[in-house]
Amino acid sequence: MSAVVTTVIAAVSAFAALGSAFLYLYFGRRSDLAAAREEALALAETRRQVIVDLVASLDSLERRHRQTTRECERRIAELQTELEATNAQAREDAYQTRHFYSAAVTDLLTDLRSDLERVPPDVAGALIRIRRLLSGERPAA
Repeated sequence: MSAVVTTVIAAVSAFAALGSAFLYLYFGRRSDLAAAREEALALAETRRQVIVDLVASLDSLERRHRQTTRECERRIAELQTELEATNAQAREDAYQTRHFYSAAVTDLLTDLRSDLERVPPDVAGALIRIRRLLSGERPAA
């Protein structure tokens, strides 16, 4: 009986060892799958956070872009108004300058005509005035 008992004990021990090995492999594989699942969930959470951050950044950039666009449009309108005012002032200045020189030429021509219409004509005085103008001397106001 001792040989049979020993054989049975050895067989039961062998079956227990094989069962333990299969259980170890089965549960080890399941724990690897569970770890892989947890890692995949952690990666998905990380991706979600990255997407949330990117969406927030995009919203902020869009707001800043809209604000910058409004500021640029406002500044363009201001500059156009200033340009129109400057153009109007330049036209006014040009008109006044033309008017001034026209009056000056009229006065000069009137003085020259009066010099030349005298009896006897003062040609020398008229020529002196013309020479002064040509040499760059300004007439007295």
